[in-house]
Parts: sequence; C-alpha cells; structure tokens
Amino acid sequence: MRWVILVALLAGATDAAEPSALTSASSRTVVSLPEALALEADGNDVAALAALEALVRAQPAWELPRLEMARLLLKTGGALEQAESHLNAALQQAPHNPRAWYLRGLLWEERDDRRQAVQAYEQAVQLRASYEEARFRLGTLWLDMGDLLKAELHLRYLARLKPEWVQVRLQLAEVLEKQERLLDAEKELLAARGFQPASPLVLRRLADFYARTGRPQLAERVRAALEAPPKRRMRDLKPSRR
Repeated sequence: MRWVILVALLAGATDAAEPSALTSASSRTVVSLPEALALEADGNDVAALAALEALVRAQPAWELPRLEMARLLLKTGGALEQAESHLNAALQQAPHNPRAWYLRGLLWEERDDRRQAVQAYEQAVQLRASYEEARFRLGTLWLDMGDLLKAELHLRYLARLKPEWVQVRLQLAEVLEKQERLLDAEKELLAARGFQPASPLVLRRLADFYARTGRPQLAERVRAALEAPPKRRMRDLKPSRR
C-alpha cells in the first residue's frame, strides 16, 4: 500500500503550482513556491520542507504552501498530525480546492481508514470531475471494499478519458472478472496488451486470466511471449544516394 500512495503523492505534485482563486496575486509574489518545490525536484526533501515551512510562517493564510507541506510530509513519512493540521488550515482558506480533498484522502489511507479516504476522494471528484488520480484511488478502494459497481463507475470513466492508461484497464478487468463478465474482462486485458505488448505485468495478468478461465493453451502462449527475449530492432537504413 505504501508504494501506491507514494506514486499518488508524486502524481499529485504535477498541479502543485496551480494558483487558487482565493489567493491574491500580490501575496503570491512575496515568496517563491516554485523555488521550494525545485528543492524537492533536486532530491533535497529536507530543504524543501524547511522552505515550505518558512512560506507558511510568512503567509499563513496562503493555502498552497500548506498543501505542498502536507503532501511532502506524507511522501516522506512525516507526522500525520502535522500534515492534517496543514490540510485543515488549507481547507479553511480554500474549501473548494479539490487537491486539498485528494491529499486528505491519501492521509486517511495512511491511517488505514478507507471509508474516510473514499469520502475525501468523492469530494475531490465532485469539485473536479476529471481528477484522474482521485478517481483511480476511488476505483481501487471500492474494488478492495467489494463494491464492484462503484469501482467500475470510476474506472470506466478513466478508461474513456485516458484509454492508454494500462493500470486502469488492468483494474477494470479485475472488476469485470469478479462480476463474471469474462468477455468484457478479456477485452480490457487485450486492450492493455495492445498499448503495452511487451509489459511483463500485462502479459502475466493475461496469462493468469486464461489459466483461471480454462484456456491453458492460450495461457502458455502468452507465457511463452513473456519468456521470449526481446527482439532486436534493426537499424534504419539511410536513403541511397545512387
């Protein structure tokens, strides 16, 4: 679970510098949030935390440094109480910020409270329907909690939005198989292989699916492709000058 949440936190950093409608332009120019985040990008999380803490002290009503502080604390395994304090303060300033609710969901997952995490993620997607990371976490959590219809709802949305997102298709295939919709599950697995034909994860999932559904020959064929050495790509020939 820890690595999944870490990936989610890194993905959540991509919209870190989005300005909030509740933050004035003048206050954003007092200190540099991008410089603080650049420290993290360079691998210096300790310095990044110190820089973000200074930003929070300088402008306690500015929600963005608090969100980044909470995210980085979660990423580094810092104090959950401190991360929660920053999220609470950020939500007081910007209650309609979907990213704040997304980070709150990650916080509840760290505390192994899936119900609270689901509520936070649901709030995030209500505020931003296209919030991909929040929807993916919802699909995964509803699958873990056994609500296959809700899991399918969110994963199907993502599969339409980003058909090349292979992890979504693998999750969706699992949901459909649990619903005994084997043809639909196979369709998702084949689509995943179409986007990543050499992926060991995709090939293993497809082979295991064929084995579970009584098609051992197909399973062995897929496993053979998994074990085959990668094909060498021929060097492109330059056009002849003759």
